[in-house]
Amino acid sequence: MNFITKWKDKITEYVEVRVQLAKLSFIERTSHILGYLVFTFVVLSLLLPILIFLGIGLSEFFAELIDSRMGGYFMTFGVYVICLLILVSARKSIINRFATIFIAKLSEADEDDKPKEDNK
Repeated sequence: MNFITKWKDKITEYVEVRVQLAKLSFIERTSHILGYLVFTFVVLSLLLPILIFLGIGLSEFFAELIDSRMGGYFMTFGVYVICLLILVSARKSIINRFATIFIAKLSEADEDDKPKEDNK
């Protein structure tokens, strides 16, 4: 009976360690994804003022070119609309690219799960 109790304790300990490993793996993957999201948010936060000032500068350039301030701003509006149409037409490939990144991060193997190679 002592033999069965000993194995039962070992199996219980093994299951507890595997559950803890699964929790830590989930936390690691989630933190990587949250890190990417925070990084993307920071980049977009910096990109917004750049686009605003680029738009103002482009509007002034077009206004100088055609000698009409309103025409310059409408030409800049047209450039932004063209950029938006390009993004909308490429949305599937953009979404697939981000989905691939998230799937790769969620499904990357842990160090313990990777197959070990024999060095013979």
